[in-house]
Order: sequence, then structure tokens, then C-alpha cells
Amino acid sequence: MSQVLTHTNITCPYCYSDFSTEIDITAGSQDYYEDCHVCCNPVQLFIHIDTDGEITGIDVTPGNE
Repeated sequence: MSQVLTHTNITCPYCYSDFSTEIDITAGSQDYYEDCHVCCNPVQLFIHIDTDGEITGIDVTPGNE
């Protein structure tokens, strides 16, 4: 594992804009809410991280459903 924080782009499920988010890969798989950097709606992120600290998937869903 070379770095603790990594940046990745996600697409907002509301306005379909791409924005960058920072992920702490040492925390393992996680889910949390972040506001879209463009339209400010809540977005729920499900981050899947394997035992080697690699991101294997990111699921993005609307945060107010």
C-alpha cells in the first residue's frame, strides 16, 4: 500500500456531474454521505476495499431516499 488517501471521481446521481472525492483506504470498506460538489444534494457512497488496500468498487446512490 503506497498511500493512505486516494482521489477518485464519482458521478452525482442527481445532476450527473463528475466530482472528485478523497478516500482513506486504511479504513477498509466503508459507507458514508458526502454532498455533491456541484448541486449540493446528499450522495451515499459505498466504498469496497480489499485486504490489500485496493478499491474494488464504489457504489453511488442518492442520499435522501
